[in-house]
Amino acid sequence: MAGDKSQININNQNSRFQTCLGHSIFGIWKLLGIWGLEFGVFLRMSSLALFLSLTIAAPCLSQTPMKVGALIPFSGRWEDSGRECARGVLDASKWVNQRGGIYGKRLEVSLIEDTHRPAEFIAAFRKLNEADRILLLYIYAPETALALLPYIHFYRIPTLVGSSMFDLANAGKYPYVFSITPTPLDLSKIALRFISERADLKAAKPKVVFVGSADPYGKHFLEDAKGYAKTLGIDTGQDFLISDPSSQNSVSAALEAMRSSNSDFAYVSLSAKETSFLLRQAGSVGLQTKWICSMRAFDESLTPFEGVLGVQPIAPFGENIPGMADITEAHRRWHPHDSHTLSFVEGWATLQVIAETMGRSLPEYMLSRERVKGALEGFKDYVTGGLVPPMTITPIDHRPSVESRIFIIRDRKLSKHSGFISIAR
Repeated sequence: MAGDKSQININNQNSRFQTCLGHSIFGIWKLLGIWGLEFGVFLRMSSLALFLSLTIAAPCLSQTPMKVGALIPFSGRWEDSGRECARGVLDASKWVNQRGGIYGKRLEVSLIEDTHRPAEFIAAFRKLNEADRILLLYIYAPETALALLPYIHFYRIPTLVGSSMFDLANAGKYPYVFSITPTPLDLSKIALRFISERADLKAAKPKVVFVGSADPYGKHFLEDAKGYAKTLGIDTGQDFLISDPSSQNSVSAALEAMRSSNSDFAYVSLSAKETSFLLRQAGSVGLQTKWICSMRAFDESLTPFEGVLGVQPIAPFGENIPGMADITEAHRRWHPHDSHTLSFVEGWATLQVIAETMGRSLPEYMLSRERVKGALEGFKDYVTGGLVPPMTITPIDHRPSVESRIFIIRDRKLSKHSGFISIAR
């Protein structure tokens, strides 16, 4: 398994169409599960037929494609959400190209598996930069984005990060890093504001503890979040940072320590599958703490846990909003028997923003990475039909928004629990 790399190159220029088509078929077959993703044969064949229609339709577009790259994990802590996000990216790119591309130009997506191994994702980055000459890069895993920062800025590649740290939104220090969702710090502040405004709380001064991983991504926002909690009149307790969130011993030790914290809320900043494991273990300990989850911690995998809250800027799949119409239509046409999650919506919305960026970069004579960067910095109140909050990015502040909704698990579904809650920039 270590030698198999899932890679999809949507690359079908007429001069080498047959060769590239063969490689693309092989890559999409691998992604859809022949090496362990456990997709049924019917689903793989249906999805393969869908992909063939994309590659066959593309030659009618311009011979000069607009190239973007994507590094998305299919294993590790982000595996479930990463797979769904990749499917959303691919479906959205097909949707764009079947409708004439971007002003007649084909959008070419090179999607490579992020294996979390530095030597391999650096090699993947070099391929995308040197061989594919991409104009824009999307990186799902924050750890990979941090490791690649020196390369991103040396080669000046505008890069969308799936969940970008607050510091990376400082355009003066990190001019090529962007995102389509609020930073983890801003999302934690939104959750704290929601807690402070709840009229049903018995405690006049609620107490919140933070539960997360011990790596930099899991704790980078904690001091600022606790400082913000203090301004809202919220007490904060001991942080519970888990060295191995997939280990029963590590999780159990954290939960036992939480018993004596007497906290009203616990804010969880783990992956969704780690959070699911944590909540299963918490059920046997008898904690009375109310759980509220970060964006990455909260998705459909938590539906067995009634009453769990989540600060989630991404719309759940199938929500009745304008931006979901194209997604549900694509789903109906291409794979009606599949099920999808909000991570699929995230992938679709990300590609939608990429396509908009490329379109805004085109009017000038020379298309370049600097023009793509400038196009991203020109977003003002850009809407995706509700898939993510309206986006405004400036040359000073690369945060796209500072608002989100709160969802709750109710009757095994993700249900909207609040309207958009916003904090100051």
